[in-house]
Amino acid sequence: MKIRTILLAVALALLLCACGGTGAPPEPSPAQSLPTEPSSLPSGLVSAPPGELTPEELLAQQPIDDTHDAFLVPTGGKLGTLLVTVEKGGQDRDTEFGGYHTTLSVWNPRDMDAPLQTMDISVEDMAFGTHEVVDANFDGHMDFSCMYFIGNQPNYWYLWVWDEDRERFVEVPEYAEISSPRCNPETEVIDGWARNSGAGDGVTTFHRWEGGKLVCVRRIETWWWEPEDTILTEEELTVFLYGIKVEDRIGGELTQVYYKEFPPGEDFFDEQAKWEHLDYHGEN
Repeated sequence: MKIRTILLAVALALLLCACGGTGAPPEPSPAQSLPTEPSSLPSGLVSAPPGELTPEELLAQQPIDDTHDAFLVPTGGKLGTLLVTVEKGGQDRDTEFGGYHTTLSVWNPRDMDAPLQTMDISVEDMAFGTHEVVDANFDGHMDFSCMYFIGNQPNYWYLWVWDEDRERFVEVPEYAEISSPRCNPETEVIDGWARNSGAGDGVTTFHRWEGGKLVCVRRIETWWWEPEDTILTEEELTVFLYGIKVEDRIGGELTQVYYKEFPPGEDFFDEQAKWEHLDYHGEN
């Protein structure tokens, strides 16, 4: 009888275990109970995978001093923002202005094992470290330029434009001939100005992109006081003559379209202002 009672109690206990009993379900872990928070990164900041630095962090690590420069170029292409480092070497005394051997290196911040490309140039000492990031060919991709010479007013720059198909920067030699270049995205014109003297004379140029090449579409040259043009008045005072010459791109070449020498008491400034508008082609 006792054995039968014991067997019945064991069977009842097993039945209760199979049904799960009346105990409460297990508590979820803290990780399961918390909802996933959205990213709180500031707008425009790109998070980097573990162990990888952002372009801004890489830039902050670069030396910038008398012989080093560094900057970022947000190309707007598949490779995104690239890092450019600049290092000045020894002086090349064979160049006209005694420039310094300078090496530019372009880096992909996501793969810093080796630069994407390098450029070897010559830069005058006072110009070193001056750069500009600009869309110089107005194609939506950012480019960059580095000054290589600076004078009393004229200054000259190298330019590299981003080629999205080749995924590299391409140098534009014509840009290096433009003094104080300014890129205007509204007119898609690059104008330049090289002052000759304190009288305000010099050379003004206007360049446009034609078939992927940068060409000069108008050149204005102004001058004053050439020794052979000196005039002696009755009072034997020297009078300085002013002059202006305008050339337009016609048939693929610069061709003179206007020329004038001004008598004593007149200057070229009003006439020059007219020709600085590219839709002006002289009086009818």
